[in-house]
Amino acid sequence: MEVSFNISGPMRGKQRPRATRQGRIYTPKETVNAEAYIKYLASEAMGTMEPFTGALKATFAIYVEIPKSFTKAKRKAALEGIEHPTTKPDLDNIVKLLADAMNGIVYKDDKQIVSICVSKKYAEHASAHVYVGEINEH
Repeated sequence: MEVSFNISGPMRGKQRPRATRQGRIYTPKETVNAEAYIKYLASEAMGTMEPFTGALKATFAIYVEIPKSFTKAKRKAALEGIEHPTTKPDLDNIVKLLADAMNGIVYKDDKQIVSICVSKKYAEHASAHVYVGEINEH
């Protein structure tokens, strides 16, 4: 079994928990909102399927919008995969946000992911493609 879905718009990384002066720990609003949006899309993609329970492989393709400041030559290089986005957010923080958001929806827990492929490339429009599939063990 497998599931895949697309996320429109720029991706953000998972932010670290913050603390108030009174010592209360909270998750930043931007992270809460991003996780809620991903949960919604994952739930729509899963439909009536139950969360996966076995070992999983995940593929995350992150597409970063080409900056308006790029010259025509640099823009062409970006679209051809010659120029790469080395800007924030960090790839590992994006993965953490995606994996945590799908807990309890696509799988019981993100610890089930045993194989992962992640890429960050330039594109005309910012988006992400998520694929999660079971690893068939014989």
